[in-house]
Amino acid sequence: MTSQRIRRLLGVYAVLMLVVAFGYARYDGYIMDGDGTAFMDISQALTDGHAGLAINGYWNPGYPAVLAVVRMLVHPTRWTEMAMARYTNVVIFALAMAACLFLTTGLVRLRAQRGPGEPGAAVPEWALHLLGLALLTISAGRELPLSAVRSDTLLMALLLFAMGLVLRLQAGTGFWAWPVLGAILGCAYLVKSFAFLPSVFLILAALIFGLTRKGSARTQIASGAVVAGVVFAAIAGPYVVAVSRQLGHLSTGDSARLNYCFFIDQTPRWHEWYLHDLGHAVGTFTHPEAVIAAPPPVFSFAAHPVGTFPLWFDPAYWTDGLKPHFWLRGHLERLLRCTELLTRFLLARPEVFVLLGVMLAFGAIWPRRRALWVGAPAVAWGLLMLGIYFPIDLQDRYLTGPFLLVLLPLFAWLQRREGEGDRTRWIAAALVVLTAGVAIAQAGSYLLERRRLEPAAHRGEAGYNPEMNPMAQALNTMGLKPGDKIACFGDTACYLDHQWARLAGAQILAEVETPNSADPQQVWDSVADKHTITEPLQKMGLRFIVTKFANSARKPDGWVQLGDSDFFAYPLTDGSR
Repeated sequence: MTSQRIRRLLGVYAVLMLVVAFGYARYDGYIMDGDGTAFMDISQALTDGHAGLAINGYWNPGYPAVLAVVRMLVHPTRWTEMAMARYTNVVIFALAMAACLFLTTGLVRLRAQRGPGEPGAAVPEWALHLLGLALLTISAGRELPLSAVRSDTLLMALLLFAMGLVLRLQAGTGFWAWPVLGAILGCAYLVKSFAFLPSVFLILAALIFGLTRKGSARTQIASGAVVAGVVFAAIAGPYVVAVSRQLGHLSTGDSARLNYCFFIDQTPRWHEWYLHDLGHAVGTFTHPEAVIAAPPPVFSFAAHPVGTFPLWFDPAYWTDGLKPHFWLRGHLERLLRCTELLTRFLLARPEVFVLLGVMLAFGAIWPRRRALWVGAPAVAWGLLMLGIYFPIDLQDRYLTGPFLLVLLPLFAWLQRREGEGDRTRWIAAALVVLTAGVAIAQAGSYLLERRRLEPAAHRGEAGYNPEMNPMAQALNTMGLKPGDKIACFGDTACYLDHQWARLAGAQILAEVETPNSADPQQVWDSVADKHTITEPLQKMGLRFIVTKFANSARKPDGWVQLGDSDFFAYPLTDGSR
């Protein structure tokens, strides 16, 4: 295949990927959680001149900053900002496509430096590029949905760019790549605190490798690693200082501390101090939520009123003082659970392993040990990321970056057996084209079905939720104004997705808890004197209590159904009635 046809094939496929990405943003179902609402809150704080709210022990500001830039360009309303986030994700996905091609190009450059007498590559250059793009297409329909307001795709793109630079440095590119590497790693940390540890390991590994060399290579590599480290520190350092000052101790972010407590020490995720149940963690809370009524417990977040739902917006603040404690059984249970999750992740992607197995069966072979240096840094870095995640918490969306870093070098390593000629390359190319075509076809079929099922009344409203949007509008009709304070009641309204409050322009400043995830309607009915709940909330100046009753056929006294949804509001002030 000529180079012109190769470029045309990759160009056509890239355009199809962007069409699919736009389709996911436009037609995919509503996906939102507290993480997404927190990112929306931070992005708006940045555009409203409250940059201090971007300093957060749990959420890093990189992805919200991207949303903030787009927000300043398009000026969305509360009702259109979900579409803004989705279409921003399309741009980020395009960046991930470029990063993947940047990585595979680095692999191709290294592979071209194999010594004389080495067998030829089994996977053609263009097929390796196409395979990377096909895997991204599959990920967009699975673990990295473009309809979700999450930072994982942006982080993955930066990590792929970083490793692409490392491969170019391995191939002998200029010194310019070192400061760029440090800048990319610094930006990756600003997107997600997880990136700090892999970045430091990568820079230290390059420094140690350089110091073990001789002659000019030693000076060039070691000095380059130092430059990369200095640039990384210049970008990541100010945020580390800011977060450390906010938390009162040196920290790159508190997500690791909290995840250890939640997943290893089995600390209950909310209201641990009130329940006197820290699992196997220890400590004394510095500033827990205030209990203003009980039973059922009614919590106030007025001491730290930030974000749509302060408890989720800044969990590092509310859990300050909670300390992880080593518990062997918790580690063993989590290792078993993460092994199960990793196995499920791999089994859900059979096309890749079938592709690899068929190539090996039809003439491809593993290279000699020396040839394994091609892409070895990528594999090692991907396995390191997996090793960081694995003992504590694995989620599919965390694994796409490490998966690509490990998998693509495996295909780049494959060589032809002597005497096979071009048969192996043609088979490999055909299989990659088939995989890429199936990925696009499946995505297209899914999106056409989503478009067919879209209600005609809401066409053109990307991210519209047929329950959330009408209930938020109903709250506004009842007199709720942007900036008003309200209370939530029950797990669904408070934790599963509180984007409804952001849509309504309200802030959740208190919670009526349902112990042991009980049905809110049963909890409400069990309270003899409802004033024990409503009066403390009225004194706080709150306008409504909002909840979701599983059975809306019987409307409890005083509650107003919000639209046709199962959500209800209880007015707390005369002006709301």
